[in-house]
Amino acid sequence: MIKEIVQFTKSLDEEFKEMNTEPKEGLHIILRLSEENGTIRLDTDNILYERYTKNKKQAESEFIKKCKFLSANAWCINTNKCLDSGAKAIHSCSPFCVAFRREHLEGGKKFAEKQKNNKEQITELFSDYFSKSLELLATPQEKERYKVFEAFFTQRQFEHILKNIFSKFSEETQKIDAEIEALKEQQKNESNKNLKEALKQKITELEQEKERYKPLEDKDYIIFYLDEPLEKYKKVHQKYLADKLFNTNKHNTKPDEEGNIYGTSNFFNTYNSKMPFLLHRTATFDITGRISDKDAMYLHEFEQMLARNALPKPLIIFIFKEELQKNVISFFKDSKLKASYKEIIEHLWEKHKDDFANYYLLFYTKTMNGLVFKDFDFVTKFEYELRDNQGRYWEIEGLFDTGYQFTISNVFSFQEQILHVIFNNNLIVKKKEGDWIYKYFDDINENYCKSARNYLLILKYRQAFYDYIYKSKRQAVSAEMFHDIMQTSILEDIRLDKIKDNEHTERSNIRKKLNIWFSLYEKFDFNLKTNHKTMASKLKEYREFMEALAEGQADVSQASLEEFAFAAGQVIYYILEKSKSADKSYQRLEPYLQQVSCEGLKKAIANDFARYKHETYSARFEKAAAFVLTYQTNANLKKVLPELLAGVFSNNQLFPKKNNPQPQEVAT
Repeated sequence: MIKEIVQFTKSLDEEFKEMNTEPKEGLHIILRLSEENGTIRLDTDNILYERYTKNKKQAESEFIKKCKFLSANAWCINTNKCLDSGAKAIHSCSPFCVAFRREHLEGGKKFAEKQKNNKEQITELFSDYFSKSLELLATPQEKERYKVFEAFFTQRQFEHILKNIFSKFSEETQKIDAEIEALKEQQKNESNKNLKEALKQKITELEQEKERYKPLEDKDYIIFYLDEPLEKYKKVHQKYLADKLFNTNKHNTKPDEEGNIYGTSNFFNTYNSKMPFLLHRTATFDITGRISDKDAMYLHEFEQMLARNALPKPLIIFIFKEELQKNVISFFKDSKLKASYKEIIEHLWEKHKDDFANYYLLFYTKTMNGLVFKDFDFVTKFEYELRDNQGRYWEIEGLFDTGYQFTISNVFSFQEQILHVIFNNNLIVKKKEGDWIYKYFDDINENYCKSARNYLLILKYRQAFYDYIYKSKRQAVSAEMFHDIMQTSILEDIRLDKIKDNEHTERSNIRKKLNIWFSLYEKFDFNLKTNHKTMASKLKEYREFMEALAEGQADVSQASLEEFAFAAGQVIYYILEKSKSADKSYQRLEPYLQQVSCEGLKKAIANDFARYKHETYSARFEKAAAFVLTYQTNANLKKVLPELLAGVFSNNQLFPKKNNPQPQEVAT
């Protein structure tokens, strides 16, 4: 894995590696060094500064763009590797840059805590910080040159600069507030609609401008930079990283003939020699292996790109396919880092369909606790298209709703058209804007799911569908799993159904899911024989049997259990249509659907028939009811629940042909 990630990162150009770099929120201040008569001094009279917030309406100025790349090349790896003796207060790691949060200054939360506990304030940490950061410079002359920057902090001159900046911020805020008040008064007295709108726009612009001068919050950074070339920042940062990129320097080797140092990887490594409970207690070795400092650098760059969401999700890492890898990254780059895995595949499939094999697939996510790898696997062959044994695309037939039938040609169509429906927009979420959210690895709030059972279905099966779609693991989803999902989901819809505006709230969902169930069940049956009858073809036979039964022409002695279940569903629906109950919802089906024995089901039917015996029944119904109420079997009816549901929600064939209402209608 490490080898492939290193090779992948090596293949990326420097411009791409820096994409999606964001400025730190807070105050950015650039100072310059000047030299007079051989004396170096810090020019504190002509400083440049700007406050930056992640306000969507605040564009990055050229000044902020410069600062974000300077800070990116002057930042510590993590707070455990700061240069301030473990205080974790100064987050920069360069002799050209000093960065800390506002909370460490007087009036801040950290300042108050340290004062209360009699701990060192940030002003007492600068000497130690510079003693370490200046060591990153190559020569004594360089170190001496930047001593003035050190003195700027150790002698607390920076506080005067900040005081002046904050004072100017306050003045600008008051000035803008006065302008806004004047414009609001003018707007109030203005009768011309166009002028009134222009004044409103001007007020909005001033409100946005005021954001640049608002007081810093505790979490905001204050970052001082020396105006040195970016290459100089990078060179010093590389020296810092060379020492800090290993998990620990305890196991570092001496430089070899080429200058390479080998040590323990810091890349997602929990090794810590100071924590015995993390160590292998029975192993004969301390560490499993070492990597070079150069590889450690590539791994760090890779981790930084993941943290900035500057790589596709999930990420494809091809083995020995440099051209295709470059095409993937190029397309992602051209999309301004917005292209999804689906869009990448669709863009490259026709030209490279035979090349989508032998690659690693990495799904990562950024959490409050840092980066997490949710899934990392090797894909031997990606199968984009979905075809049956005869080479035909999958079809959703209009078995229960003639308006719901379509072709599924590929796995992403399956994802958005099928998973979106069967998991009730909770796993594959379609937003109002029309784009999609895929929650294969996200935290899912049960309160936003349709029901607790549907929530559990998602948690139980989402990994399997991710493997099926993204890694072409066709064995990941079995017919039994698909059956469980469809049956549970439909039964939940029945339980939750209500009547609203004289319509069933779950009618469409149930019929769509029945269409999906009967159309696709065999696609997940790995043992299916070529001449095997599908659920869809059997459904047509059940309806033919039902028509013959209603006409008194069926050979009931040869009727199968499945035909009985379908007929029972037709009879149940017909009887419930006779009900004068105020509750017309599908919840009335539950007493029937809970039956496991033939006798129990027949008893439930007979009871309701007796309740409505004063109603008029068609001759077609009487023939079907006679068959259902005399059928004998010891089988568990749970195994034919799909057929029973199909009978309920199919067009009912027991009403007189001239007046044959459909199940979607609500009787009045």
